[in-house]
Amino acid sequence: MIIQFTPLIVLMLISGTVSAVLTIIGWRNRANPISRPFILLMAAETVWIYGYALEMMSTQLSTVLFLNNIEYPALLTVPVAWLFVVMCYTGREQYLTRRTVPLFFIVPALIYLIVVTNQYHYLYYSGFHVETVNGSVIWIYDHGPLFLLTIAYCYAIALIALTLAGGKLFGTNALYRNQTILLFSAATIPALCNMLYVFRVAPFPDYDLTPIAFLITGIVLAVGILRYQLFSAVPVAYSRVFATMRDGVIVVDRKNSVIDINPAAERITGYTSHAAVGRNITELIPLLKAVTDLPAGEDGERRIELHLPYDSTPHYFDVLLTPMNERGTGSSGYLYLFRDVTERKQAELALSRANRNISLLTSITRHDLNNKLMAVRSYIDLIREISTDPTQLEYLDQEEHAVHAMREQIEFTREYQQLGAESPVWQEVNAVIRRAQTHLDLQTVNLENTTGTLEVFADPMLEKVFYNLFDNALKYGGDQMTALQVSFYRGGNEIVLVVEDNGTGIPDKDRNRLFERGFGRNTGLGLFLSREILAITNIAIEENGSAGRGARFEIRVPPGKYRLRGNEK
Repeated sequence: MIIQFTPLIVLMLISGTVSAVLTIIGWRNRANPISRPFILLMAAETVWIYGYALEMMSTQLSTVLFLNNIEYPALLTVPVAWLFVVMCYTGREQYLTRRTVPLFFIVPALIYLIVVTNQYHYLYYSGFHVETVNGSVIWIYDHGPLFLLTIAYCYAIALIALTLAGGKLFGTNALYRNQTILLFSAATIPALCNMLYVFRVAPFPDYDLTPIAFLITGIVLAVGILRYQLFSAVPVAYSRVFATMRDGVIVVDRKNSVIDINPAAERITGYTSHAAVGRNITELIPLLKAVTDLPAGEDGERRIELHLPYDSTPHYFDVLLTPMNERGTGSSGYLYLFRDVTERKQAELALSRANRNISLLTSITRHDLNNKLMAVRSYIDLIREISTDPTQLEYLDQEEHAVHAMREQIEFTREYQQLGAESPVWQEVNAVIRRAQTHLDLQTVNLENTTGTLEVFADPMLEKVFYNLFDNALKYGGDQMTALQVSFYRGGNEIVLVVEDNGTGIPDKDRNRLFERGFGRNTGLGLFLSREILAITNIAIEENGSAGRGARFEIRVPPGKYRLRGNEK
């Protein structure tokens, strides 16, 4: 056998080596579903390219035909493998099973049988002739009718693959769009070169440059692997996610007509997709008419809780209405998301019933204890009227003090029971202070309030916080106290509310224990309760005054828990 060598063969060998390296890379990433067809593709390309390089090196027709028969199965595998790659990339790998994959190779197998038996019918290659190009001998294949049918078949498969991949150019993020562009390029370049060879188009009508094009394809795919995570980040098929979601999803247009519904939503509504599509969503679930009347959030979202029959039993669903826009989703309309919260709701209802029972029990107990204490107080008063013994009177004073402390403890349980009973709300601090002030006798103390239009998000018992702070100042501020002031300032991204007086202040030794339960001259419950009320919405309180110069309580309101109406301070 005479061997010839041309610079073009060097490019062929380089291209084959690149394909072999990509085959190894694919093998190392074989855990990823897309890697398996990629390995098949690169391996087939490697055999095809090396086989064609050996063809170009040979001058004898028998050797050329022998090498052609070896490389042809790989050549026929390439378009099918490309289709497999695209199917996996677009989330359709469920169609590639042990039963279905062999079906894709029935036509290539028949074509290969025709190729190896060509000498008996000459329908694939009608003849062969030799040409000399730049001193090199090249055997030219004259194509028969079955060859053209084979080319049409291969191009059809390539077109299907490109069509499937084209869907990923729209509605996906930049990473997946770049991946798709790379796959497009990797598939299109060899196809164009092959068309130039088949139709004998200049500048190289006698050479099949398709294997050379695979060198460019290999470089493009290498960029995809290294730069755009071709193996590690493969887009998920949204249709599959949509179908397998446990939450019900209904997509509607601007007129609230159903345009898509997933299986979970079919079970919730009792309508199949065939029956639901085209109907107004309120026909499926009449209770959803109330959603449009709800105030929309910043993103236009609305949320409602519905009690719907499901699986023959009532269920609770948290329904989220989200507007879609053409830029983000490829369509314009709304998305209804139904999340089953039955277990959580049942737990909440059970807890609510338990709380009501506890509240009823504590209310009855508190009422009975107050009645008993009133009776004890009456007996103490009666004994005091008839007793003249100083020791007995001293004992009566201690008993009366104990009764008073017990009544304060009972009152505290009533107030503490209300803590967190209602959801936090936005409250204007100025109005809260005015309400608290009405329950106090300030006498000669001047209360200055400069909180303006400040609002805070806090428990409805916020009024009790200011009442306790004012009441403590009046009780323990001393005769020198003449002023109470409430103001605020910005401390970083916080708002700091300041309640201060010009009284005697808090001793340094007591400051660290000031908010402990039971610490203080009386019950020690007022400041403890105030701290608990504020903590519900993560508002902190501390005392930073100076002994002898007055008390100074600072209430730190975190971001998102305050706002200013009108002009900001």
